[in-house]
Amino acid sequence: MFNTILVYPLFNLLVAIYAFVADFGLAVIGLTILVRLVLWPLVTKQLHNQRAIQELAPEIAKIKEKAAGDRALEGQLTLEMYKEREINPYASFLPLLIQLPIFFALFLVLQDIVKTGEIAKITYPFLQNLPNVRDIIAGTATFRPTLLGLIDLTKASAVLALLAALAQFVQTKQLTPKHQSNDSQAQIMKIMLYTFPGITFIIGLQLPSALALYWLTSSLMAILQQYLVLKRDVEELEEGVVVTTSTSTSAKPKSHRRGKSKGGKK
Repeated sequence: MFNTILVYPLFNLLVAIYAFVADFGLAVIGLTILVRLVLWPLVTKQLHNQRAIQELAPEIAKIKEKAAGDRALEGQLTLEMYKEREINPYASFLPLLIQLPIFFALFLVLQDIVKTGEIAKITYPFLQNLPNVRDIIAGTATFRPTLLGLIDLTKASAVLALLAALAQFVQTKQLTPKHQSNDSQAQIMKIMLYTFPGITFIIGLQLPSALALYWLTSSLMAILQQYLVLKRDVEELEEGVVVTTSTSTSAKPKSHRRGKSKGGKK
């Protein structure tokens, strides 16, 4: 079931991209970009949700003060506030949970795609006549699972593992509030800032480097998306402040003129 729903479609999508770029590393990058584009709306919603939670930091501080150390009451009041503001505090983890099966499926794909027999067996019939794929199946060409002919993506690469870890750090740092607080959300972000890159690096040293390349590309896409979404949020917030200020400013002269008009009539 897992193979039919996720592994085989990913395998064939990777094969289709490889048919046109003729480089396995570029095919992995292309596959990752497509996955991130599919997840783009979901991740955008998650970023808005996370931003909303960060903006509630002053309210959370008041709840802590009101609870006076009562963790049960604090949790209850915090959840009530989230419910009132229609915020899901756990939505931030959804994109990550979705990517984990994809990551595992890609690991299985890598085990099969290096075998010419499996390529002929798993590739969908309508893809088998594509250039490069047809030659590999026929045995007139050899499949080379490398990135630009330089890195063997079936083996671990310290370089790609390190780059993936650094990209993960930047991605997490980008979401860390500039003004730190002591609420649980901020504490989680502090832990994630160093824990996630460390885990990424360790895993990257153990598994085929194609997975590190996937994670590196995914993190770079995430950095781009976070920059665009958060920048737009700031611009919209600033526009709202400008509109509010200009409205209140323009309202004062009108009130003043009315007073004069009334005074004139009297």
